[in-house]
Amino acid sequence: MRMEAQAIVLAAGPGMRMTTLTNKSPKSLLPLGTLPMIVYPLQMLEEAGFTEVTVVVSSGVENNFVKLAEQYGLKLKLEIAVVNTSDDPGTADSLRHIASKIKHGVDDVVIVSSDLVTDVALQSIMDQHRSRGAALTMLTAKLNTDFTKAITPGPKTKHQINSDIICQDGKSGQLMYAVVGGDYDDRVDLSSRVMKNSSSMSVSTSLLDAHLYVMKRWMLDYILSDESPCLDMGSLRAEIIPHVISRQFTKPPSKEREERKLDINDVMENDEYMELIKKYNTSVVDSPLHNSDELDSRICYTYTHPGFCVRANTLNSYWELNRKMHSIFNSVSSGTTWALKHLSADVNEKAQVSDDSLVGAGSVVCEKTNITSSVIGNHCRINSLTRISNSVLTSHVIIAQGCVIENSLIAADIEKKCTIKNCIVTDPNRIQENKNYSNEVLEASADYA
Repeated sequence: MRMEAQAIVLAAGPGMRMTTLTNKSPKSLLPLGTLPMIVYPLQMLEEAGFTEVTVVVSSGVENNFVKLAEQYGLKLKLEIAVVNTSDDPGTADSLRHIASKIKHGVDDVVIVSSDLVTDVALQSIMDQHRSRGAALTMLTAKLNTDFTKAITPGPKTKHQINSDIICQDGKSGQLMYAVVGGDYDDRVDLSSRVMKNSSSMSVSTSLLDAHLYVMKRWMLDYILSDESPCLDMGSLRAEIIPHVISRQFTKPPSKEREERKLDINDVMENDEYMELIKKYNTSVVDSPLHNSDELDSRICYTYTHPGFCVRANTLNSYWELNRKMHSIFNSVSSGTTWALKHLSADVNEKAQVSDDSLVGAGSVVCEKTNITSSVIGNHCRINSLTRISNSVLTSHVIIAQGCVIENSLIAADIEKKCTIKNCIVTDPNRIQENKNYSNEVLEASADYA
């Protein structure tokens, strides 16, 4: 892909929903299978032809990303853009901080979250975006409740699933309205302008906003401008995207520019190939371009992917993605040289590792060890006489001889023989010799600081 588009991966989020898993690692570097989660969207971008990607990270961890592409066999050049996250900025705030790194010579900007795992072909999204002359294209997919409602290790707690509401024109796929789950109560009121502009409205609470957006460069200029009404909006997904969608249905302002705020109509730019887009799009797709002399550059669309599409943005989905990674790895990590059982892993001939287990690079599995339906991260050491089943070990974890680990998420060394069932472990100091742990979150506290 030439300089027609720029790709930006948002990876500065603190991962507040991940318990203490992110105490020692940025969320975007948490392992999914044997790869850091950010590698999956990076692979998707590389498959689409990108050679450079801007990665937005929080200050203090930037060195962890410098050699990421080389380490995991990517040919991408990563430009690391650093933002200060001490004030908990939103995704839109992060974009404002790195605005100088967004190139002006591009037609489109692809913005994607670092926690997206999907088998979508990005080029197909780009093709639709351009063929329809869209200002914004949002990737959506059927909400996969197997992941959102997955039961994680630790104490059983009830959690409420807040679904996004996505409204689109049933014929053209035009994105008419969107609201993030949790930003509404029992009802949502649609404005008359939205209703008048749709001949067939489809309202869904079963679609996932995958947090992958393709937008025109002029739209990003509008969003990031100091004169824009978006200036005080901190969240791209929850505030700015709904605002942009709503501006599709507004008339050009009547007041002179100096008498009012910046309007989206002030910055709209027509595509170089608008006439061709109009000619061929209207012959194939029932769209807002039909029976129109003008091509409206503000139009927003969805691209609904029928395949696999999940965000690892909660502990539930993160846990279930790891558990299912053996079956989805080849589809969501196409073209990678990274194997389910890495060639550099040292598995003793007297150890048993099931076919549905993953073993990362540089990991050592000692004799008389049994591993079933589990993920062993990179550079782990599993000592002898150990039994691990239905569990996930993050990278650089050491398991002592004779341990039994079942249905647990382990992100710390287990240096003493013990039995751990249905637990999350992030603090090694919570482990005592020959003790049984069940249904607990073993993390650092005031007593174990």
